Amino acid sequence: GDVATGDIVVFFDCHVAPQPNWHTDFLTLISENYRRMVVPHITALDVHTWTQMGGGGGLAKCYLTWDADFKWVDSSDRYIPVISGGLLGMSRRWWQETGGYDVEMLGWGGENLDQSLRVWLSGGE
Repeated sequence: GDVATGDIVVFFDCHVAPQPNWHTDFLTLISENYRRMVVPHITALDVHTWTQMGGGGGLAKCYLTWDADFKWVDSSDRYIPVISGGLLGMSRRWWQETGGYDVEMLGWGGENLDQSLRVWLSGGE
C-alpha cells in the first residue's frame, strides 16, 4: 500500500477471485467518504474453475471481545466492527493518514485487528 500511486488501495487474500465489476461498489463507497474502509463479502469458490458458487459462504463479519478474542458474527448490518482478514479497500489518502500496515508485523495474522482498530480510533468507518 505504501508504494501505491492510484487513489484507491485494495488488498485481497490469495483465495479471493474478484467478480466482474467488483470495483464499482468499492469506488462508490470510498468516494462517499475517503475515511471509509470497504470490505468485500466472502463467498465460496469452485477451486477448479475459480468461479463463485451460490450466494456466499459462511460468516464474513467479526468482532473483538474485551479480552482480545476474535469472534465471527452473522449480521445484516452494512457495517462491520472488525474485518475478517486482509481483504480491504480504502483511499490512498486514508491509508497514509492511518499509517498503513504496521511494519513490525512480519508474519500472517493480526492485520485485520490492526487495520480495524486503526480506522476506528482514527475516526474512520
